[in-house]
Amino acid sequence: MYFCDCGIVLNSRPLRENDRIVTVFTRSEGKFEVNFKSVRLQKAKLRALALPVSCGDYRFFLKKGSNFPICTGGRTISVYPAMRANLNSLNMAFHFCELVNRLTPAWQPAEMKFFLLSDAFDELEKNGISFWLRIAFTLRMLDLAGFGFRNTATGIDAPLWNELHDEPLNMLKNLPEDKYAADYADSLAGRIFDNLGIPILTLPFVK
Repeated sequence: MYFCDCGIVLNSRPLRENDRIVTVFTRSEGKFEVNFKSVRLQKAKLRALALPVSCGDYRFFLKKGSNFPICTGGRTISVYPAMRANLNSLNMAFHFCELVNRLTPAWQPAEMKFFLLSDAFDELEKNGISFWLRIAFTLRMLDLAGFGFRNTATGIDAPLWNELHDEPLNMLKNLPEDKYAADYADSLAGRIFDNLGIPILTLPFVK
């Protein structure tokens, strides 16, 4: 069957000589791996659609009884040129992709996670990195994955704690910086990942 969906590329790896396996996180179907045939050729038409940290409208073909669709077409929505031009912003985008990938089972629709990642990319593209962006994204991803602790009493001021979970990402830059609170939230999230046995490989590049 054929189906279409808006998606964000989380990562990719080579397959055989010219193909590529791409992990796409879509709005309606969630996360799954896709075969992009011949996409590594210089003049491949779908090359941009297989680019990590990019967003597109995709058309997939899924054979009956398979969980490994083939991308047959689509159009690029954004490759986030301003974000790619800044190494720190690009590293942060890869970090966000890793968090989504590790905290999202395959073929499980997760529209709120999709919107969170899309909003984070838009913020990186328009305004770059703000002090609270990484912390807020991590807390919200953990919450959406069922491992959050937003209703738990912490050592962080309650209004700030609520804003880190609820304030639009483009408004986080207006919050006062608080290194103690940021480090505390980081340590809480770190304990969750340790307990889950999930190493976050991109973290050293964004802290």
